[in-house]
Amino acid sequence: MKASATADAKRHLVFRVGENNYEVDAGLVREIIRVPHITRVPRGPEALKGIANLRGMPIPVLSMGQILSSCSKIAQEDAKIIIYDHGGWVGLLVDDVIRLSADKTATSLQDLNELLDAAFRVTRQAPVERAGYTNKNSTEQASAKLTPLLSFRVAGQLYGLPLQYVREVTTFGGDLAVIPNASDAVIGLIPMRDSVLPLFSLASLMGLDARRTMDGSSRIVIIECEGELIGLVVDEMDVIHRLAEQAIDAVPAVLQRGRGEAQIEAIGRIAEGGLLISILSPEKLFGHHAVAQALGQNTGAKSMETKAERDDAVEQFLIFQLGEENYGLPVGSVDEVIRVPGEITRMPGVPAFVMGVINLRGKAIPLIDQRSRFDTPISTQSTKARAIVVTLGALQAGFVVDSVSELKAVPLAALSAAPEFSSGQTEVFDRIAHIEADGRMILLVDPQELLTRAERDVVAAIAHQETAVAG
Repeated sequence: MKASATADAKRHLVFRVGENNYEVDAGLVREIIRVPHITRVPRGPEALKGIANLRGMPIPVLSMGQILSSCSKIAQEDAKIIIYDHGGWVGLLVDDVIRLSADKTATSLQDLNELLDAAFRVTRQAPVERAGYTNKNSTEQASAKLTPLLSFRVAGQLYGLPLQYVREVTTFGGDLAVIPNASDAVIGLIPMRDSVLPLFSLASLMGLDARRTMDGSSRIVIIECEGELIGLVVDEMDVIHRLAEQAIDAVPAVLQRGRGEAQIEAIGRIAEGGLLISILSPEKLFGHHAVAQALGQNTGAKSMETKAERDDAVEQFLIFQLGEENYGLPVGSVDEVIRVPGEITRMPGVPAFVMGVINLRGKAIPLIDQRSRFDTPISTQSTKARAIVVTLGALQAGFVVDSVSELKAVPLAALSAAPEFSSGQTEVFDRIAHIEADGRMILLVDPQELLTRAERDVVAAIAHQETAVAG
Protein backbone atom coordinates (compact mmCIF):
# COMPACT_ATOMS: atom_id res chain seq x y z
CA MET A 1 0.00 0.00 0.00
CA LYS A 2 1.53 3.33 -1.04
CA ALA A 3 0.50 6.86 -0.22
CA SER A 4 0.84 9.75 -2.64
CA ALA A 5 2.47 12.80 -1.05
CA THR A 6 0.57 15.15 -3.41
CA ALA A 7 -2.92 13.67 -3.18
CA ASP A 8 -2.80 13.07 0.58
CA ALA A 9 -1.08 16.31 1.66
CA LYS A 10 -4.15 17.35 3.73
CA ARG A 11 -5.17 13.90 4.81
CA HIS A 12 -4.37 11.97 7.92
CA LEU A 13 -3.30 8.36 8.30
CA VAL A 14 -5.03 6.75 11.25
CA PHE A 15 -3.36 3.84 13.01
CA ARG A 16 -3.83 1.88 16.20
CA VAL A 17 -1.39 1.34 19.05
CA GLY A 18 -2.76 -0.68 21.92
CA GLU A 19 -6.36 0.44 22.49
CA ASN A 20 -5.87 3.97 21.13
CA ASN A 21 -6.06 5.44 17.64
CA TYR A 22 -3.63 8.11 16.45
CA GLU A 23 -3.20 10.08 13.24
CA VAL A 24 -0.28 11.65 11.39
CA ASP A 25 0.09 13.80 8.30
CA ALA A 26 -0.36 11.41 5.36
CA GLY A 27 1.87 13.63 3.24
CA LEU A 28 4.87 12.36 5.21
CA VAL A 29 3.91 8.70 4.83
CA ARG A 30 5.86 7.04 2.06
CA GLU A 31 4.65 3.47 2.31
CA ILE A 32 2.94 0.93 4.54
CA ILE A 33 4.36 -2.59 4.70
CA ARG A 34 3.83 -5.82 6.58
CA VAL A 35 6.41 -6.64 9.22
CA PRO A 36 9.45 -8.31 7.60
CA HIS A 37 12.43 -9.79 9.41
CA ILE A 38 13.89 -7.13 11.70
CA THR A 39 17.60 -7.30 12.53
CA ARG A 40 18.12 -6.48 16.18
CA VAL A 41 20.56 -3.67 17.07
CA PRO A 42 22.18 -4.63 20.38
CA ARG A 43 22.11 -1.91 23.04
CA GLY A 44 20.23 0.49 20.79
CA PRO A 45 17.68 3.03 22.03
CA GLU A 46 14.78 1.48 23.91
CA ALA A 47 12.30 2.30 21.14
CA LEU A 48 14.46 0.87 18.34
CA LYS A 49 13.23 -2.58 17.29
CA GLY A 50 16.00 -2.96 14.74
CA ILE A 51 16.70 -2.63 11.00
CA ALA A 52 14.38 -3.82 8.23
CA ASN A 53 15.21 -4.37 4.58
CA LEU A 54 13.04 -2.26 2.26
CA ARG A 55 14.05 -3.28 -1.27
CA GLY A 56 17.72 -3.07 -0.39
CA MET A 57 17.44 0.05 1.77
CA PRO A 58 18.04 -0.23 5.55
CA ILE A 59 15.11 1.23 7.47
CA PRO A 60 15.32 1.77 11.25
CA VAL A 61 12.11 0.43 12.84
CA LEU A 62 10.78 2.16 15.95
CA SER A 63 8.07 0.85 18.26
CA MET A 64 5.28 3.42 18.49
CA GLY A 65 4.04 1.59 21.57
CA GLN A 66 7.35 2.41 23.26
CA ILE A 67 7.46 5.99 21.97
CA LEU A 68 3.91 6.75 23.08
CA SER A 69 4.40 4.90 26.36
CA SER A 70 1.04 3.26 25.79
CA CYS A 71 2.45 -0.25 25.64
CA SER A 72 5.88 -1.79 25.29
CA LYS A 73 4.87 -4.63 22.99
CA ILE A 74 3.13 -4.59 19.63
CA ALA A 75 0.86 -7.52 18.76
CA GLN A 76 2.36 -9.13 15.65
CA GLU A 77 -0.77 -10.63 14.05
CA ASP A 78 -1.95 -7.53 12.15
CA ALA A 79 1.07 -5.31 12.83
CA LYS A 80 2.20 -2.92 10.12
CA ILE A 81 5.18 -0.68 9.57
CA ILE A 82 4.54 2.88 8.41
CA ILE A 83 7.46 4.23 6.39
CA TYR A 84 7.60 7.83 7.58
CA ASP A 85 9.74 10.70 6.30
CA HIS A 86 11.60 12.13 9.28
CA GLY A 87 14.44 13.85 7.45
CA GLY A 88 15.25 10.33 6.34
CA TRP A 89 12.95 7.31 6.26
CA VAL A 90 12.09 5.47 9.46
CA GLY A 91 9.65 2.64 10.07
CA LEU A 92 6.95 3.11 12.68
CA LEU A 93 5.78 -0.22 14.06
CA VAL A 94 2.05 -0.06 14.92
CA ASP A 95 -0.65 -2.60 15.77
CA ASP A 96 -2.69 -1.83 12.66
CA VAL A 97 -3.41 0.85 10.06
CA ILE A 98 -7.10 1.85 10.22
CA ARG A 99 -7.81 4.29 7.40
CA LEU A 100 -6.87 7.38 5.42
CA SER A 101 -9.13 10.28 6.35
CA ALA A 102 -9.61 13.98 5.66
CA ASP A 103 -11.33 14.38 9.01
CA LYS A 104 -9.63 14.47 12.35
CA THR A 105 -11.01 11.35 13.99
CA ALA A 106 -8.18 10.31 16.28
CA THR A 107 -5.53 11.72 18.60
CA SER A 108 -3.30 13.95 16.46
CA LEU A 109 0.45 13.45 16.75
CA GLN A 110 1.51 16.94 15.72
CA ASP A 111 4.58 16.56 17.91
CA LEU A 112 5.60 13.25 16.30
CA ASN A 113 8.87 14.67 14.95
CA GLU A 114 9.84 15.81 18.45
CA LEU A 115 8.96 12.39 19.85
CA LEU A 116 11.07 10.69 17.18
CA ASP A 117 13.96 13.09 17.79
CA ALA A 118 13.89 12.13 21.45
CA ALA A 119 13.90 8.42 20.60
CA PHE A 120 16.13 8.30 17.56
CA ARG A 121 18.13 10.39 15.15
CA VAL A 122 18.65 9.45 11.52
CA THR A 123 21.56 11.68 10.52
CA ARG A 124 25.02 10.22 10.42
CA GLN A 125 28.48 11.54 9.85
CA ALA A 126 30.27 10.58 6.65
CA PRO A 127 31.64 7.05 7.08
CA VAL A 128 35.37 6.52 7.35
CA GLU A 129 36.83 4.91 4.24
CA ARG A 130 37.48 1.31 5.23
CA ALA A 131 37.52 -0.58 1.96
CA GLY A 132 40.46 -2.93 1.94
CA TYR A 133 41.02 -2.26 5.65
CA THR A 134 44.23 -3.77 6.96
CA ASN A 135 45.51 -3.76 10.48
CA LYS A 136 49.05 -2.60 9.79
CA ASN A 137 50.09 0.01 12.32
CA SER A 138 50.92 -2.11 15.30
CA THR A 139 50.73 -5.73 14.22
CA GLU A 140 52.49 -5.84 10.85
CA GLN A 141 55.89 -6.44 12.33
CA ALA A 142 54.60 -8.82 15.00
CA SER A 143 52.62 -10.92 12.51
CA ALA A 144 55.03 -10.72 9.56
CA LYS A 145 56.15 -14.31 10.18
CA LEU A 146 52.68 -15.66 10.93
CA THR A 147 50.76 -17.48 8.19
CA PRO A 148 46.96 -17.00 8.36
CA LEU A 149 45.04 -20.21 7.62
CA LEU A 150 41.33 -20.84 7.29
CA SER A 151 40.61 -24.21 8.88
CA PHE A 152 37.69 -26.55 8.26
CA ARG A 153 36.74 -30.15 8.85
CA VAL A 154 36.10 -32.96 6.40
CA ALA A 155 35.22 -36.48 7.59
CA GLY A 156 36.36 -35.54 11.09
CA GLN A 157 39.81 -34.37 9.94
CA LEU A 158 41.18 -30.84 10.17
CA TYR A 159 42.41 -29.10 7.02
CA GLY A 160 43.50 -25.58 6.22
CA LEU A 161 44.10 -23.25 3.30
CA PRO A 162 46.20 -20.07 3.23
CA LEU A 163 43.72 -17.24 3.77
CA GLN A 164 45.06 -15.31 0.79
CA TYR A 165 43.56 -17.94 -1.57
CA VAL A 166 40.12 -17.96 0.10
CA ARG A 167 37.62 -15.72 -1.63
CA GLU A 168 34.55 -16.61 0.41
CA VAL A 169 32.96 -19.20 2.69
CA THR A 170 29.23 -19.57 2.27
CA THR A 171 26.31 -21.94 2.59
CA PHE A 172 24.65 -23.91 -0.20
CA GLY A 173 21.78 -21.95 -1.77
CA GLY A 174 19.99 -24.87 -3.40
CA ASP A 175 20.40 -24.15 -7.15
CA LEU A 176 22.64 -26.89 -8.51
CA ALA A 177 23.23 -28.08 -12.07
CA VAL A 178 24.59 -31.60 -12.27
CA ILE A 179 27.32 -32.29 -14.85
CA PRO A 180 26.63 -35.57 -16.72
CA ASN A 181 29.34 -38.26 -16.68
CA ALA A 182 31.50 -36.22 -14.30
CA SER A 183 33.79 -37.86 -11.75
CA ASP A 184 32.62 -38.55 -8.20
CA ALA A 185 34.48 -35.46 -6.96
CA VAL A 186 32.39 -33.10 -9.11
CA ILE A 187 29.15 -32.14 -7.36
CA GLY A 188 27.90 -29.72 -10.04
CA LEU A 189 27.61 -26.04 -10.93
CA ILE A 190 26.02 -23.25 -8.89
CA PRO A 191 25.31 -19.63 -9.92
CA MET A 192 27.68 -17.01 -8.53
CA ARG A 193 26.98 -13.38 -9.39
CA ASP A 194 27.63 -13.04 -13.15
CA SER A 195 29.19 -16.46 -13.55
CA VAL A 196 28.86 -20.10 -12.53
CA LEU A 197 31.01 -21.92 -10.02
CA PRO A 198 32.02 -25.60 -10.18
CA LEU A 199 31.61 -27.42 -6.87
CA PHE A 200 33.86 -30.25 -5.75
CA SER A 201 33.69 -32.61 -2.79
CA LEU A 202 36.92 -32.09 -0.87
CA ALA A 203 36.34 -35.45 0.82
CA SER A 204 36.39 -37.11 -2.58
CA LEU A 205 39.41 -35.11 -3.78
CA MET A 206 41.24 -36.22 -0.64
CA GLY A 207 40.24 -39.84 -1.17
CA LEU A 208 38.22 -39.92 2.08
CA ASP A 209 34.67 -40.65 0.94
CA ALA A 210 33.68 -40.68 -2.71
CA ARG A 211 29.94 -40.81 -1.87
CA ARG A 212 29.87 -37.89 0.56
CA THR A 213 27.00 -35.44 -0.09
CA MET A 214 26.00 -31.95 1.04
CA ASP A 215 23.53 -31.15 3.79
CA GLY A 216 22.29 -28.04 5.55
CA SER A 217 25.40 -27.75 7.73
CA SER A 218 27.88 -28.02 4.84
CA ARG A 219 29.99 -25.02 3.86
CA ILE A 220 31.37 -24.02 0.47
CA VAL A 221 34.93 -22.70 0.55
CA ILE A 222 35.49 -20.65 -2.60
CA ILE A 223 39.16 -20.45 -3.53
CA GLU A 224 41.03 -18.69 -6.31
CA CYS A 225 44.23 -19.63 -8.05
CA GLU A 226 45.63 -17.94 -11.16
CA GLY A 227 42.32 -16.34 -12.07
CA GLU A 228 40.22 -19.51 -11.67
CA LEU A 229 37.52 -20.02 -9.03
CA ILE A 230 36.24 -23.29 -7.57
CA GLY A 231 34.09 -24.23 -4.59
CA LEU A 232 35.12 -26.93 -2.14
CA VAL A 233 32.35 -28.53 -0.10
CA VAL A 234 33.45 -29.16 3.50
CA ASP A 235 31.60 -30.39 6.58
CA GLU A 236 32.04 -27.27 8.71
CA MET A 237 34.08 -24.10 8.99
CA ASP A 238 36.42 -24.19 11.97
CA VAL A 239 38.50 -21.11 12.83
CA ILE A 240 41.26 -18.87 11.50
CA HIS A 241 44.73 -19.80 12.76
CA ARG A 242 47.94 -17.82 12.46
CA LEU A 243 50.93 -20.16 12.59
CA ALA A 244 54.54 -19.21 13.00
CA GLU A 245 57.05 -20.51 10.45
CA GLN A 246 58.54 -22.90 12.98
CA ALA A 247 55.07 -24.42 13.55
CA ILE A 248 54.75 -25.48 9.89
CA ASP A 249 56.57 -28.62 8.77
CA ALA A 250 57.06 -30.31 5.42
CA VAL A 251 54.91 -33.35 4.72
CA PRO A 252 56.82 -36.60 5.33
CA ALA A 253 57.64 -38.26 2.01
CA VAL A 254 55.79 -41.44 2.95
CA LEU A 255 52.52 -39.47 3.13
CA GLN A 256 52.89 -38.13 -0.40
CA ARG A 257 52.30 -41.53 -1.95
CA GLY A 258 48.54 -41.66 -1.40
CA ARG A 259 45.86 -40.22 -3.63
CA GLY A 260 44.48 -37.49 -1.38
CA GLU A 261 47.62 -36.81 0.61
CA ALA A 262 49.30 -35.48 -2.53
CA GLN A 263 47.10 -32.38 -2.18
CA ILE A 264 48.67 -31.59 1.20
CA GLU A 265 51.50 -29.08 1.14
CA ALA A 266 52.50 -28.93 4.81
CA ILE A 267 51.55 -29.97 8.34
CA GLY A 268 50.85 -27.28 10.92
CA ARG A 269 51.17 -27.67 14.67
CA ILE A 270 48.54 -25.79 16.67
CA ALA A 271 49.82 -24.97 20.13
CA GLU A 272 46.35 -24.72 21.65
CA GLY A 273 45.22 -28.30 22.20
CA GLY A 274 48.24 -29.90 20.51
CA LEU A 275 46.35 -30.39 17.23
CA LEU A 276 47.79 -31.00 13.79
CA ILE A 277 46.33 -29.37 10.68
CA SER A 278 46.89 -30.56 7.10
CA ILE A 279 47.61 -27.49 4.97
CA LEU A 280 46.32 -27.93 1.43
CA SER A 281 48.05 -26.70 -1.70
CA PRO A 282 45.78 -24.60 -3.95
CA GLU A 283 48.02 -25.32 -6.94
CA LYS A 284 47.79 -29.07 -6.39
CA LEU A 285 44.02 -28.92 -5.88
CA PHE A 286 43.58 -27.05 -9.15
CA GLY A 287 45.91 -29.54 -10.79
CA HIS A 288 43.77 -32.51 -9.73
CA HIS A 289 42.52 -34.27 -12.87
CA ALA A 290 38.84 -33.91 -11.86
CA VAL A 291 39.22 -30.18 -11.21
CA ALA A 292 41.22 -29.53 -14.36
CA GLN A 293 38.71 -31.42 -16.49
CA ALA A 294 35.69 -29.59 -15.03
CA LEU A 295 37.33 -26.19 -15.44
CA GLY A 296 38.21 -27.01 -19.01
CA GLN A 297 34.54 -27.71 -19.73
CA ASN A 298 33.27 -24.67 -17.82
CA THR A 299 34.81 -21.46 -19.10
CA GLY A 300 32.05 -19.54 -17.30
CA ALA A 301 33.80 -20.16 -14.00
CA LYS A 302 36.70 -17.96 -15.06
CA SER A 303 36.79 -14.52 -13.53
CA MET A 304 35.33 -11.84 -15.79
CA GLU A 305 37.65 -9.15 -14.45
CA THR A 306 41.25 -9.00 -13.34
CA LYS A 307 42.12 -9.86 -9.74
CA ALA A 308 43.07 -6.26 -8.97
CA GLU A 309 39.73 -5.00 -10.28
CA ARG A 310 37.89 -7.65 -8.27
CA ASP A 311 39.77 -6.81 -5.07
CA ASP A 312 38.71 -3.18 -5.51
CA ALA A 313 35.09 -4.21 -6.07
CA VAL A 314 34.55 -6.34 -2.95
CA GLU A 315 35.42 -6.33 0.73
CA GLN A 316 35.66 -9.47 2.84
CA PHE A 317 33.84 -9.85 6.14
CA LEU A 318 33.86 -12.51 8.84
CA ILE A 319 30.22 -13.28 9.69
CA PHE A 320 29.47 -14.32 13.27
CA GLN A 321 26.35 -15.09 15.29
CA LEU A 322 25.05 -13.67 18.54
CA GLY A 323 21.76 -15.28 19.45
CA GLU A 324 19.62 -15.39 16.30
CA GLU A 325 21.34 -12.48 14.54
CA ASN A 326 24.33 -12.24 12.21
CA TYR A 327 26.98 -9.52 12.38
CA GLY A 328 30.17 -8.90 10.45
CA LEU A 329 33.76 -7.75 10.98
CA PRO A 330 36.23 -6.75 8.23
CA VAL A 331 38.54 -9.72 7.73
CA GLY A 332 41.53 -7.38 7.60
CA SER A 333 40.94 -6.43 11.22
CA VAL A 334 40.81 -10.03 12.48
CA ASP A 335 44.03 -11.53 13.79
CA GLU A 336 42.58 -15.00 14.15
CA VAL A 337 39.57 -16.96 15.33
CA ILE A 338 40.06 -19.53 18.07
CA ARG A 339 37.94 -21.97 20.00
CA VAL A 340 37.15 -20.73 23.49
CA PRO A 341 39.63 -22.65 25.67
CA GLY A 342 38.50 -24.61 28.68
CA GLU A 343 41.08 -22.97 30.92
CA ILE A 344 40.52 -19.25 31.42
CA THR A 345 42.28 -17.35 34.20
CA ARG A 346 39.64 -15.41 36.08
CA MET A 347 40.37 -11.85 37.17
CA PRO A 348 38.90 -10.52 40.43
CA GLY A 349 37.20 -7.14 40.46
CA VAL A 350 36.47 -6.92 36.72
CA PRO A 351 33.02 -6.57 35.09
CA ALA A 352 31.03 -9.75 34.47
CA PHE A 353 31.51 -9.54 30.70
CA VAL A 354 35.29 -9.91 31.09
CA MET A 355 35.59 -13.69 31.14
CA GLY A 356 39.25 -13.65 32.08
CA VAL A 357 42.66 -13.99 30.43
CA ILE A 358 44.08 -16.70 28.18
CA ASN A 359 47.60 -17.46 27.04
CA LEU A 360 47.89 -17.07 23.26
CA ARG A 361 51.40 -18.00 22.14
CA GLY A 362 52.93 -16.60 25.29
CA LYS A 363 50.85 -13.41 25.40
CA ALA A 364 48.06 -12.70 27.88
CA ILE A 365 44.85 -11.94 25.97
CA PRO A 366 41.68 -10.78 27.77
CA LEU A 367 38.47 -12.51 26.70
CA ILE A 368 35.39 -10.28 26.46
CA ASP A 369 32.00 -11.95 26.31
CA GLN A 370 30.37 -10.09 23.46
CA ARG A 371 27.14 -11.96 24.11
CA SER A 372 26.89 -10.29 27.51
CA ARG A 373 27.84 -6.86 26.15
CA PHE A 374 25.16 -7.11 23.45
CA ASP A 375 22.56 -8.40 25.92
CA THR A 376 22.22 -11.66 24.00
CA PRO A 377 21.23 -14.92 25.73
CA ILE A 378 24.19 -17.28 25.79
CA SER A 379 23.71 -20.23 23.45
CA THR A 380 23.48 -23.71 24.91
CA GLN A 381 25.71 -24.97 22.07
CA SER A 382 28.93 -23.97 23.82
CA THR A 383 31.03 -26.17 21.52
CA LYS A 384 30.45 -23.70 18.69
CA ALA A 385 31.55 -20.65 20.69
CA ARG A 386 34.53 -18.83 19.19
CA ALA A 387 36.80 -15.98 20.23
CA ILE A 388 37.58 -13.44 17.51
CA VAL A 389 41.00 -11.95 18.27
CA VAL A 390 41.35 -8.31 17.21
CA THR A 391 44.29 -5.92 17.61
CA LEU A 392 44.24 -2.15 17.29
CA GLY A 393 47.10 0.00 18.50
CA ALA A 394 48.55 -1.50 21.66
CA LEU A 395 45.34 -3.36 22.45
CA GLN A 396 44.58 -6.99 21.70
CA ALA A 397 41.52 -8.84 22.92
CA GLY A 398 39.36 -11.84 22.10
CA PHE A 399 35.63 -11.26 21.65
CA VAL A 400 33.55 -14.36 22.40
CA VAL A 401 30.60 -15.02 20.07
CA ASP A 402 28.16 -17.92 19.68
CA SER A 403 29.65 -19.10 16.39
CA VAL A 404 31.44 -18.06 13.20
CA SER A 405 29.76 -19.25 10.02
CA GLU A 406 30.93 -17.46 6.88
CA LEU A 407 33.65 -15.52 5.18
CA LYS A 408 31.69 -13.22 2.89
CA ALA A 409 32.94 -11.20 -0.08
CA VAL A 410 30.53 -8.25 -0.29
CA PRO A 411 30.53 -5.90 -3.32
CA LEU A 412 31.30 -2.32 -2.31
CA ALA A 413 28.06 -1.28 -4.00
CA ALA A 414 26.19 -3.44 -1.44
CA LEU A 415 27.67 -1.55 1.53
CA SER A 416 25.97 1.47 3.04
CA ALA A 417 26.40 3.62 6.14
CA ALA A 418 24.37 2.48 9.13
CA PRO A 419 21.88 4.96 10.54
CA GLU A 420 22.96 6.66 13.74
CA PHE A 421 21.01 4.97 16.49
CA SER A 422 20.88 7.81 19.02
CA SER A 423 22.88 5.73 21.48
CA GLY A 424 26.59 5.91 22.16
CA GLN A 425 26.54 2.16 22.76
CA THR A 426 25.63 1.50 19.11
CA GLU A 427 28.47 3.45 17.53
CA VAL A 428 30.16 0.07 17.20
CA PHE A 429 28.05 -0.46 14.03
CA ASP A 430 29.18 1.76 11.17
CA ARG A 431 27.93 0.03 8.01
CA ILE A 432 25.34 -2.39 6.70
CA ALA A 433 25.94 -5.16 4.15
CA HIS A 434 23.06 -5.96 1.80
CA ILE A 435 23.19 -9.66 0.89
CA GLU A 436 21.14 -9.66 -2.29
CA ALA A 437 21.00 -13.44 -2.71
CA ASP A 438 18.84 -14.01 0.38
CA GLY A 439 17.64 -10.49 1.22
CA ARG A 440 19.62 -10.31 4.45
CA MET A 441 20.99 -7.15 5.99
CA ILE A 442 24.02 -7.63 8.20
CA LEU A 443 25.19 -4.99 10.64
CA LEU A 444 28.94 -4.46 10.32
CA VAL A 445 31.14 -3.74 13.30
CA ASP A 446 33.74 -0.97 13.30
CA PRO A 447 36.78 -2.75 14.82
CA GLN A 448 38.11 0.52 16.23
CA GLU A 449 34.88 1.11 18.13
CA LEU A 450 34.71 -2.54 19.21
CA LEU A 451 37.87 -2.20 21.25
CA THR A 452 37.51 1.36 22.45
CA ARG A 453 33.90 0.69 23.43
CA ALA A 454 35.03 -2.38 25.37
CA GLU A 455 37.56 -0.21 27.21
CA ARG A 456 34.90 2.35 28.05
CA ASP A 457 32.55 -0.38 29.25
CA VAL A 458 35.23 -1.78 31.56
CA VAL A 459 36.00 1.65 33.01
CA ALA A 460 32.31 2.47 33.42
CA ALA A 461 31.57 -0.87 35.12
CA ILE A 462 34.49 -0.52 37.52
CA ALA A 463 33.45 3.05 38.30
CA HIS A 464 29.92 1.81 38.99
CA GLN A 465 31.26 -0.84 41.35
CA GLU A 466 33.38 1.74 43.21
CA THR A 467 30.41 4.11 43.48
CA ALA A 468 28.23 1.33 44.86
CA VAL A 469 30.87 0.44 47.45
CA ALA A 470 31.33 4.10 48.45
CA GLY A 471 27.56 4.52 48.78
